[in-house]
Amino acid sequence: MFIGIGKVEEGVYSVEYVNECRNIALEPLSRFVADPQCILDTYRLAEERGKEITTLIHSHPAPPKPSSEDRKGMWLWRIPWIIINSYSGEYKAWIIHNESLEEVYIEFIQ
Repeated sequence: MFIGIGKVEEGVYSVEYVNECRNIALEPLSRFVADPQCILDTYRLAEERGKEITTLIHSHPAPPKPSSEDRKGMWLWRIPWIIINSYSGEYKAWIIHNESLEEVYIEFIQ
């Protein structure tokens, strides 16, 4: 999993830096559990830079739609989740907004 660090302004989530967290799940091929120390370190890094965590990025071996586990996590992490199909490269972003799941537009700027 990757955690995006950036800022949120007027409902726009920007990512300026991405930090990778390793998978510590007991079944890493079918589940993902981010290393808690990495999450803490990412929060600290964002704070040091005057930024915040703005997105979570991970892959699925299927279409880029939130799994039931993703949906549970999305209620806790109310930021966009970018999901990438690990076979096709197709990606989509999702967020919980007004208590429902919504797809989010993504724009890449260099």
